[in-house]
Amino acid sequence: MRVSYLRLILLGFGFLGISLLWGIYNAYVPLFLQAGRPDFATNAGVTGFGLSTTLTGFIMTLDNLAALFILPYVGAWSDRLRTSWGRRKPFIAVGAPLAMLSFIAIPQTLGGPLAVFMLTICLMLLSMDLFRTPVIALMPDITPSPQRSQANGVINLMGGIGGILAAVAGGTLFKISISAPFYFGGVVMLLACVVVLIFIHEPPLVQRPAGELEAGLMDSLRTVVADHDRSALRLLVAIFFWFLSFNAVEVFFTSFAVNVLRLDSGEATRLVAFFAVSIILFAVPSGWLGTKFGRKRTIQIAIVAFALLLGSGYFIHTVWQTQHMLAAAGVAWSVIVVNSLPMVIDCAPAARVGAYTGLYYLASQSSAIVGPILAGKIIAVFHNDYRVMFLYGAAALGIAFAFMAGVRRGEAFIQNG
Repeated sequence: MRVSYLRLILLGFGFLGISLLWGIYNAYVPLFLQAGRPDFATNAGVTGFGLSTTLTGFIMTLDNLAALFILPYVGAWSDRLRTSWGRRKPFIAVGAPLAMLSFIAIPQTLGGPLAVFMLTICLMLLSMDLFRTPVIALMPDITPSPQRSQANGVINLMGGIGGILAAVAGGTLFKISISAPFYFGGVVMLLACVVVLIFIHEPPLVQRPAGELEAGLMDSLRTVVADHDRSALRLLVAIFFWFLSFNAVEVFFTSFAVNVLRLDSGEATRLVAFFAVSIILFAVPSGWLGTKFGRKRTIQIAIVAFALLLGSGYFIHTVWQTQHMLAAAGVAWSVIVVNSLPMVIDCAPAARVGAYTGLYYLASQSSAIVGPILAGKIIAVFHNDYRVMFLYGAAALGIAFAFMAGVRRGEAFIQNG
């Protein structure tokens, strides 16, 4: 069976909308939280709450904390749900409108009590977490196992487009009105989810044992731990460690660029585009490579390449060298992240796709919470030498490679029927 790229693009609109909304959220909410502090730039163009960087950083990790506890349970819940509309769509139909309303309300709460602003933020985070996992779980629902790497490549491509829209359109609209990016992001996200609801049809459920249908998150965790070859467990641990590496670069790269390369903040941010654009451009080829040569082998080669590139980052002293390192590292990261979710899904029993999608997020979101803190501590130990983050990232990838060596399942399989 050939890959239906049209159907995957239509499904990818859901991921585009989610990525667009998160991009706007991550760009402007930190400004709202810090603006008004005496040492904060006066040209931010907003009236904020004057919070410290430490408190702002904690608030900006609330989405990861919420996702850690909510996404796996929602995924397992969607596995068990039975409605005439399907298992995943009800979560999208309820969560997307609530997320839009709370998202566009965020700038309206500026100038009021901080408690109201934070309540709006929390409502938005909870609404997003209600449908993020079901949207992603639709991909394996409608895609046979041999096509899932390529399918995930298309989904990541659409998510990358959403991120670009957040940066380009959001930045332009912010100059017109503080609220404009939020209206744009909320409406486009909702319309993108409507596309999924209208054009994506969930396949009919096959009959399975009643006990299996009732399996939830804890049952899936027990299955992963008790599995005879521990493939899923090793894979989830590997995911945790390679996201440690990614999060270190994501959080501290601009600090490296400012302190070591002596760039200003704007130039440092633009430099990250070399990493982001190469991830987007290589998303679909990454899926093809995983399908052609095997997911495990492809990921292992990419881990080695990513580790070597990060290791070389310790010796970088020019912008030109950094641009080339980031572009190549983006390719390696794209190969890893595109093929890892399909591997987790193809370790799952048929009735637990949503739960195992949630376990994938459990591993990656746990890393997103631990990673920046651990990397920051290590950098501090070395007297704020930000080049150390590259060696730390390479070491984390080495541990991930060791766990991947023991993975025996997760490749594409031919489904009967």
